[in-house]
Amino acid sequence: MGDALTILHTESSMNMGGQELRILMEMEGLKGRGYNSVLAARPGSRILGEAVGRGLKAYPVGMRGSIDPAAVSAFARIISREKADIVNAHGSKDGWSAGIAARLLGKKVVRSRHIANPIRGSFFGRLVYGPLCDRIMTTSESIKRGIAEKGVAEGKILSIPTGVDTSRFHPGVDGSSFRAELGIKGSSPLVGMVSVMRGDKGPDVFFKSAEAVLGRMPEAYFVLVGDGWMKGRLEDMASASPYRERIRLTGYRRDIPSVLAALDLMVLPALVPEGIPQAVLQAHAMKVPVVASDVGGINEVAINGSTAVCVPPGDEAALADAIVMLLKDTEMAATLSSAGYGLVMERYTLPGMLDRVDAFYRDVVRG
Repeated sequence: MGDALTILHTESSMNMGGQELRILMEMEGLKGRGYNSVLAARPGSRILGEAVGRGLKAYPVGMRGSIDPAAVSAFARIISREKADIVNAHGSKDGWSAGIAARLLGKKVVRSRHIANPIRGSFFGRLVYGPLCDRIMTTSESIKRGIAEKGVAEGKILSIPTGVDTSRFHPGVDGSSFRAELGIKGSSPLVGMVSVMRGDKGPDVFFKSAEAVLGRMPEAYFVLVGDGWMKGRLEDMASASPYRERIRLTGYRRDIPSVLAALDLMVLPALVPEGIPQAVLQAHAMKVPVVASDVGGINEVAINGSTAVCVPPGDEAALADAIVMLLKDTEMAATLSSAGYGLVMERYTLPGMLDRVDAFYRDVVRG
């Protein structure tokens, strides 16, 4: 362990999903490795409240736009007050304002990229991923390739996928309480999606596939776990569905290990490439079989025919067929889930992630 470093994480998102959870995991995980971690996020954001609830140091910062003079000034005050060595900007609005503040004070800047949406190839896009940051951290090789294709030097980018806390996510977790809460008795199959409920994640695709499966396997149950802007629309779909007693929405939950332990199958029907999804890795760590979309980031760990069954994104019929196949072929499901478990233990544990992040930050400081 080297000298203590102070990292200021900035985030402009108001939601709570994999990106925000990754920030909190880093802050908590590096605390015992000689780091002081601080968060600056928008007032009223989910991550700000969560950080405070976990006893982490956090500041509210209003961000009205990509380049907000008031936000630049606020970030500069926090950087000076906390004597930050590195500013790690995770969002779009904060990436500009925090990056400018850090540059004005001569501090190192890391730009984290958690999503696979193409970065802008314009002057401004080249600026925020060029002179405005020292290094770039992505959560998948797919995202790294996308940034490099826009002209950013590949040597500037490092992919460090989010690791799994195997002390929480493991095959021994009991899921009976979650099944009881849903009123599921006996061995009825339970298929779940655990995700932020927004369009790119494909929760509506999951819902329509669930209806198709229930037409063939009426004894099954389906559950969507998570919150987001699509939740209201999904609730309307459920109210109008003839299978509304079999398709449940729970909203945001903290007991995800118990949720996953209750499932016979975990599904992630994302429509676009993304970072390596924590939900897939967590399911693997608990030996829960996985069906997922065959898109970048996801297919780095949901490997078709090896650790999961993958289908084309947005193909409701193919997704329904894959779900039925794995629910019926328990031997195949067990083989895939065992391979997924092995992959996590070999390459995607939380301590392994923290080792790589630690080395990355120290390299940035030496830089």
